[in-house]
Amino acid sequence: MNKRKIMMWVITSITGWSGFFITALVMLVFLFLGMASLKNNASNNVIPEGNAPVSGQALVNAMAIVSEMKKENASLQQIAGTLSNWDAESGGDPTSVQKRNWGTITMADLYNQPAFVISDTKKAAINWFVLTYPNGNYPADGIGYAGGMMQWDGPRLIGLIHYAKKINKDWWRIDTQFEYLRNADSYAPSYKKYLTQSFKTATDAAKWWYGNLEYSVGWDNAPSAGNDGKEKHLRTAEQWYNYLSGGSSSGGQGLSVLDKLLGQSLDIDDAYGAQCYDLSAYYVESISHFRPLAPNGASGLFANSPEQWTSHQWTIIKQPKYTDLKAGDVINYQPGGVVDGWVSDGTNGHTGVVGKVLGNNRYVLYEQGGGAPVHTSTYTYHAEGVASIIRPPK
Repeated sequence: MNKRKIMMWVITSITGWSGFFITALVMLVFLFLGMASLKNNASNNVIPEGNAPVSGQALVNAMAIVSEMKKENASLQQIAGTLSNWDAESGGDPTSVQKRNWGTITMADLYNQPAFVISDTKKAAINWFVLTYPNGNYPADGIGYAGGMMQWDGPRLIGLIHYAKKINKDWWRIDTQFEYLRNADSYAPSYKKYLTQSFKTATDAAKWWYGNLEYSVGWDNAPSAGNDGKEKHLRTAEQWYNYLSGGSSSGGQGLSVLDKLLGQSLDIDDAYGAQCYDLSAYYVESISHFRPLAPNGASGLFANSPEQWTSHQWTIIKQPKYTDLKAGDVINYQPGGVVDGWVSDGTNGHTGVVGKVLGNNRYVLYEQGGGAPVHTSTYTYHAEGVASIIRPPK
C-alpha cells in the first residue's frame, strides 16, 4: 500500500477529536519521512574533486561542459583546451556578466554579483544593453557588456540573447550557450574547425583555441593577458586533462572499458541518477557478467554480501593497506570516510575503481557522482576511510 492510500484510509476510518489528533500525527510522520528522504537524496551530491582545477559549482558546471562536448565526440585534449579558456573568461560561469569600458556604472554594480546566479542586476545590465545598442555596437566612450561562459561581447552577445529567445530558452543556460556556439555564433565555423583538429596534448589544444579562436592571429602573435595569462591557459589545460584522464589508460583488468566512458554519465539501474555505484557495478558486470548488490548502500558496504563476490571468484580484502592496492580493484569507502581532502556521503559512502597505483601512497581512481560524470582523480590513500577492496578474478 502506498503512502497516499494509507493516508486516505487513516483519514476516512478515524473520526472525532482523538481521530483528528491521530491523523495529524500520522501526517506529521509522513511529512518527516518525506523530508528525510529529500535530505538523504541531497546528501548524495558529494562531488569527487580529486585534482580538479576548480571545486564546488564551478566543477559541476565544468562537467556539464564536458557532457556537451562529448556529444560532439570531442577528445579530452579538446575539452581541456576549452575549459582552460572558459576558466579564464568567466570561471566557467554561464551567468557571468562583465562591463566593458567604464562610463557611469561602478564596478560594484556587476563585479560583486554572486557567481553562478542570474541576479536581477545581471539581467538589468543585459536588458539595458540590448535596448540601448540593438546591434551591440557601442561607442568606445560608452558602456558595453559581455556575458556567458565565453564572455560574448558586443554583436555576439546580442546574437546570444536573440538566439535564446528564438529557441525559447534562457540565455544564461549552459546548453543554450552551446547551441548558440554551434549554430549561430560568428565563431561557429572556427569552433567546428577546432573540433576537427587532432591534438597530441591539451597544451596544443589550448594554444590553438587561444591563438585561432580567441584572437585569430595564432598563438605566437596573440597578446598575453595580465598575471601570466597565456601560460596560465596552458597550465590549466593540463590540469583539466589530468583530472579527466589521470593516467587512466594504464593497468587493470577491464579498465579499457572505463576509458571509453570518460566524460559520460552512467545510470545503469535507473535510480537516483548517475551515482558512484553505477560505475563500479558497470565495471564488475563487464568482467563477470553479474550486477553486484549493495544492500547497505552503494559504497563501502559492498562486502557485507560476500557470497555474490566469492561465487564469481572475486576476492574481498577488508580494511586494506595501501600496499594491498592493485590496478583494477573496486575500492569502497566508509560512509563519512576520508577520501582525500573530502569525505564520502555519510549514509552511502563512495565507491570507484583503482586505475593505477603510483607509489608514495598515491593512486588513480575512476569515479563519478555528485553531478560529475565518469572521470579519474589522483588521490593520497587514507586507510581509515577505506572499508574494502574487491579484486577481480585472475
